[in-house]
Amino acid sequence: MVTFARHGGKGDHVMEGINSRMDGLQAAILNVKLPHLPAWTAARRGVAACYNELLENVGDVITPTPKSDRDHVYHLYVVRTENRDALREHLSQAGISTVLNYPKALPFYPAYAYLGHVPQDFPAAYFNQSRILSLPIYPEMSEEATTHVADTIAHFWGSESAKVIQLTTANLIAAEARAPVVADN
Repeated sequence: MVTFARHGGKGDHVMEGINSRMDGLQAAILNVKLPHLPAWTAARRGVAACYNELLENVGDVITPTPKSDRDHVYHLYVVRTENRDALREHLSQAGISTVLNYPKALPFYPAYAYLGHVPQDFPAAYFNQSRILSLPIYPEMSEEATTHVADTIAHFWGSESAKVIQLTTANLIAAEARAPVVADN
């Protein structure tokens, strides 16, 4: 039942599951946190904007690019690179944690083996599954922390540092104005 309640397994999903891990106490805590969600989302968007600018033209890093008619909350900041594993090791050696949130595309988990999918059925998902890497991002992430991550990535490709920009109130306001989040009860 634990496996079923955790999306069918942590890591290699062995069965189709559900997300059923919230109890009453967790719901009460989340209810208190909900009013803060718009500010936290705006802060994440500011950090993402900073990453986007700092990582522009750094190595082969491809940063997230939401469509013009869409908003992004940046729960994760996922980049793509042909050098994912080596970059991840470089960041780890510098004390920077990264995560492989989706190490395998959904159709290729054991839970869906019965469908008989092959890489040609989902070529983009299959191609990208070995190239995506989640960088640190959280609402309280400082300009210094964001710049340190970007500089460490730039150093991986032999650059001294990434572009220097300021994580200013103007950046945060611009990110928030681009895609405001409204909590509606």
